[in-house]
Amino acid sequence: MYQEQLSSSKPGLIIIMLDQSGSMSDPYAGSTKANFAALAVNRVIAEIITACTIGDEIRDRCYVAVIGYSGSVDVMFLDKVSDLANNPNTTTVKKQVSDGAGGLVTVDEIVRVFVNDKACGGTAMTEAFQQAYKGADKFISNNPSSFPPIVINITDGEPNNINTAATEANKLAQLKTSDGNVIVMNAHISTTSAGKIELPSNNAGFSGNKFANFLFDISTVLPDTLANRAKEVGFNVESGSRGFVFNADAETLIRILNFGSLGALR
Repeated sequence: MYQEQLSSSKPGLIIIMLDQSGSMSDPYAGSTKANFAALAVNRVIAEIITACTIGDEIRDRCYVAVIGYSGSVDVMFLDKVSDLANNPNTTTVKKQVSDGAGGLVTVDEIVRVFVNDKACGGTAMTEAFQQAYKGADKFISNNPSSFPPIVINITDGEPNNINTAATEANKLAQLKTSDGNVIVMNAHISTTSAGKIELPSNNAGFSGNKFANFLFDISTVLPDTLANRAKEVGFNVESGSRGFVFNADAETLIRILNFGSLGALR
């Protein structure tokens, strides 16, 4: 299980669910949660395109979808990599890099824009999982023997209805290709990293936290392909570790997006 190599004939699917509720306007990593999360998603999509590029050729080894959810749900795209590569939108952001003498210097970085930041309304996570199910189900129908879809949910708070969100997430996780079930991962971001939890194998450290238990319960035990990539980007991975981080700081959000989105591509 989880052994298929992604290729143009057997592509993969990466779905990023992005919380865009009102609380995403809170400060985070020198900006806001909404701004930083959108920037992180934009960067990882650009890295996916790079990972699928050999010389001048872009090989459609996967499809990418982003589902934004606030008071409503917006499915932004479900495109193959070569289509995403044609996106002309860019922005310039400030980035700190080494000055070669032990210090840091701020430079301009041009970033491709696939997703814009947004923060308003409630947290329609149930409906977002329903849309993820539709996208994954359609993909599996067309690619029944591919590496299964990977779904990464980025959120900063509880869904409007935690029970229906759990039901829809578990339904999504039951979809499967011949290579394994859909992989569901969850990244809870917080303005404080106090009590940060990374890829736990059990709920011993948060048994009294209803929301943390909800995200843990709907998160998939990492298959070896992703577990190995998680180790490469600095996570401590145990037997039974799930694709779940809680109270994640900016660095942790980037790392889980990195191994979750790129783990099956490398």
